[in-house]
Amino acid sequence: MVESIAIWEINHPYRRTKSYFDNTREERPAPQALSGYDVLAQLNTSLQGSMGDNTRNRKRDTERPDNWKKKSIFFELPYWRTVLLRHNLDVMHIEKNISESVIGMLLDIDGKTKDTLKSRLDIQEIRIEKPLHPIKSGDKYILPPVSYAMSKTKKIKFCQLIKDVKFPDAYASNISRCVNVKEARHFGLKSHDHHVVFQRIFPLIIKGILPKDAYDPLIELSLFFGNLCAKELHMDKLDKIDKSIRVIICKLEHIFLPSFFDVIVHLAIHLAKEAKEGSPVQFRWMYFIERMLRTLKGYVRNMARPEGSIAGAILQRNAWHSVPNI
Repeated sequence: MVESIAIWEINHPYRRTKSYFDNTREERPAPQALSGYDVLAQLNTSLQGSMGDNTRNRKRDTERPDNWKKKSIFFELPYWRTVLLRHNLDVMHIEKNISESVIGMLLDIDGKTKDTLKSRLDIQEIRIEKPLHPIKSGDKYILPPVSYAMSKTKKIKFCQLIKDVKFPDAYASNISRCVNVKEARHFGLKSHDHHVVFQRIFPLIIKGILPKDAYDPLIELSLFFGNLCAKELHMDKLDKIDKSIRVIICKLEHIFLPSFFDVIVHLAIHLAKEAKEGSPVQFRWMYFIERMLRTLKGYVRNMARPEGSIAGAILQRNAWHSVPNI
């Protein structure tokens, strides 16, 4: 299975594509995940600037083949070098940030879109996407429209469809209050709102508004998160979505500008692998923790002493529940 995936990756046509990405051919093999022993072997190497057990920091050495500049304090734990899931990525915030970035790009919302003059000048500097290069007209620049650009009418239709959706009780919050149809923008959507919108509403709306080359990878990205957040996960299906997310990101690079692809978008590549090692995401994401933190914040009566307020409220609640019924 691993060998077949490696051959598929090496022979994939996207590796020979130079008109997108960074204008170079990709000939490097896919990076392999490092075990704790591999990381320690790199950290304790005998090259100049190496680190021993008592030294955790060093200056970056450009001649070193690895990228380490700090030894994590977690390696002082006796089990850290053998644990498989060393970093549990939070699916809740990753999905929320990706959904916010995608909707911000489609609606071209000020402060949320990443299609700016600086991003257009960047693609001009690295000589990719020539039709999208900014055109200088006097003292101003004209930005050619991208493939996913929507007219004002389509943006209003997009927001109106989100506003008109009805959900069963307790399925989602009142999302219609977070949509401004006239200005074609959204505001105040919480993490669970993005979870519902991106997985349930978004794929149905964009198929009738965007062109096929733009909506296809976005629908596939939505289905990826839908499959990942399922209550039951099967190893063979996780292998498929782990393979598919790499192609989805490459497809997105054909329509979105390089400025869209920050570290949050990259983290989606690791989610299927972590689900295979960790368990379904419902046991590892932040929803139930955020709900508990909201409950604790409600106990605060004195903002100058929040910890004391929370502790006092919990003691009072426990004392109240310990009173026997008469």
